[in-house]
Amino acid sequence: MRWRDLALGAAALTTLVGAAVVLGPDVATPGHTPNEAAGPTTDSVTSDTATPMSALFIGDSYTVSSNFTELSYVCRAAVQMRWKCDVSAIPGSGYISGGEANRFPLAGEPGSSTSIPERVPSLAAEYSPDVVVLDGGRNDLFPPAEDVGKAMAYTLGEARRAWPHATLVFLRPRYLVNPGDNLGFDDDFMTRLEADPAAAGVVFLDPIADPELAGRDTSDLLGPDHQHPNSLGEQRLADALVAALRAHGVGVSP
Repeated sequence: MRWRDLALGAAALTTLVGAAVVLGPDVATPGHTPNEAAGPTTDSVTSDTATPMSALFIGDSYTVSSNFTELSYVCRAAVQMRWKCDVSAIPGSGYISGGEANRFPLAGEPGSSTSIPERVPSLAAEYSPDVVVLDGGRNDLFPPAEDVGKAMAYTLGEARRAWPHATLVFLRPRYLVNPGDNLGFDDDFMTRLEADPAAAGVVFLDPIADPELAGRDTSDLLGPDHQHPNSLGEQRLADALVAALRAHGVGVSP
């Protein structure tokens, strides 16, 4: 796995962006083609001399849909939140996908894929984020939903043990091509997951279901593969994520 640090400058704001990205092939799933706050307050903005809060985003190709990690929707959102952005993304991976039962080689990288929970220990040794955002599940459509739910709960527990003082955020998996599609992770599924003891204190967000996205034709927000967001789509997703984070009070400086 290759780790690299990137720097991102945005307008008058300078935010460091560290990226841990591995690009590999996506895993096809039956009937699916993967490729994968109260409002803003002055408290949520750090001064130029203060150490910025940091966020670690762990996920799949949607988490870093372009090769320029600093332009991904998660790092765009981090810039708006004035956070340092770190990313660990393996296309085709998920809470189960890419793990022990179905590993795949990484394109242009040594080694094989890992699932999201398998990455937590090594990431914990390298990063001490204030916020950890789990952004996966899109490639976990092939196992039984019950097994995926257990894997998600297990990941939440592992993340809490790894970063006991961080705010944990779980993003409900969806695709921008059809924001209303819950991919089988319906409200009953999410209710059970949120009730799991491992989910205590976790912030659950559903940014792609934002009315500004779910209620419109999103074709102009998609790239050539008609699956991943283009630059405009990245920005719209970033705006939706920031709105969801602020609505739930995530990112307010201590």
